[in-house]
Amino acid sequence: MEIKFLIRMSLGFFLISNMITGCVTPGKVTKTQPKKIEHYEIFFCENFNKDRGGPINITKKFIKGDGKQVYFVAKLMDLVPNSKYKFKFEWYKPNGKMYGTKSFIQLVEDFNWYTANWLKLDLKYVHPSGLWSTKIFANDIFLGSGKFLLADNTSELSRLEKKYAARLIEPALKATTDQQTQQTKASFDKGIIGKSWAVIIGLSSYKYSGNNGLPNLIFADDDAKAFANTLKKLNWSESHINLLINEKATRKNILIALESWLTKAGPEDQIVLFWAGHGYPDPEDPEKVYFACYDTDILIPATGFRMDRVRSVLNERKAKNVIVLVDTCHAGKIITRGHRGLSIVPQIYKMSRQKKVPKGWIFMVGADTDRQAIEHTSWANGAFTHSLIKGLSGEADGYQNMGPKDNIVTMGELRAYMNTAMPDKTQSVLGVAKRPVIATSSGDPDIWNLTLQKESK
Repeated sequence: MEIKFLIRMSLGFFLISNMITGCVTPGKVTKTQPKKIEHYEIFFCENFNKDRGGPINITKKFIKGDGKQVYFVAKLMDLVPNSKYKFKFEWYKPNGKMYGTKSFIQLVEDFNWYTANWLKLDLKYVHPSGLWSTKIFANDIFLGSGKFLLADNTSELSRLEKKYAARLIEPALKATTDQQTQQTKASFDKGIIGKSWAVIIGLSSYKYSGNNGLPNLIFADDDAKAFANTLKKLNWSESHINLLINEKATRKNILIALESWLTKAGPEDQIVLFWAGHGYPDPEDPEKVYFACYDTDILIPATGFRMDRVRSVLNERKAKNVIVLVDTCHAGKIITRGHRGLSIVPQIYKMSRQKKVPKGWIFMVGADTDRQAIEHTSWANGAFTHSLIKGLSGEADGYQNMGPKDNIVTMGELRAYMNTAMPDKTQSVLGVAKRPVIATSSGDPDIWNLTLQKESK
């Protein structure tokens, strides 16, 4: 019997082998880390790709054979970087008896982290066929569990699928049930969720571009237009969308949109902010991070719009839910979306953790561990926006069993789709996978039932 462990290290993974006698030096868990990990996803899959940094061929049905394996993967979110976490995996045979377990302490270097354990299916191990189950613990606290089918051949797998169909309905991911989704849709249709308002900003050209100014972009304005059109297709009224493109997106006009136009939003309403363009830090105070406006002069950092000011303005609206979508970060394949090594992601996580941010906020940012936001002519959009629009246009509907395929894309379905689609797209075009960063200020899993879709007019 042999189970191997795979831990993600920043941009890749390394393996820890020998389940029972594996050599892992225990370390002291930092006292500052959270006791319970609130946000995570669980997958079963057939393999990993080191460069892609994620699960490949997600499934809960496996056939034995030499060289094959079952990966049990947990994607952990909103972690404390450079902290030590203790992980434990348990595997149970179809008869309920434990097959094997492993505990280890690992230094987590980033906000998002994969930890995984894989079971070799070589025929010499004589694994029993049937419905297996797994559990994962983080910091000695039960995190989640999952079930998968294991069979000798396709015929046996077909019989097992029929036998255990009911027990496999519950997905390995933290998912939205049909009932939850229908309740959300019913509440939405009755107006309980309230109205939705969107401020959409896209900047490809800048007043002070060139020389020491911000370089112009290619697709950021198209990103904003495409997102606005997507909302219209989701039955949004134009009167609820404030679109600011290029020279219209001055600091003054953005301020008016956020502080005046959005006063229409009520306490039961939902606000969406989409921003595509440049971001930059104050070179004298890197803690001050700015979004660039059309008339921003980066030699005078305060001519931009400070990110924490954006947060406070949105907070003043007292809306029930706020969704922040940002495709503006750091370096790009074709052209830069950022300046001077901007790292926007820590600021987003800081915002999501601050007590001043009310519960009910979701952040989706077009960046991964190396803080890169990418434009490419293959998409005619930024990589983040390209995947976002594809997901909202229906490709995320029912994705990975996060909800029923019912022509309604929830934020939970969109999150699952984005976490797979964006790495896939960037891997195929750029040769390296780029991941979005997705976080929330709420510990309530029902927040992922939110949808940007409106009832038919």
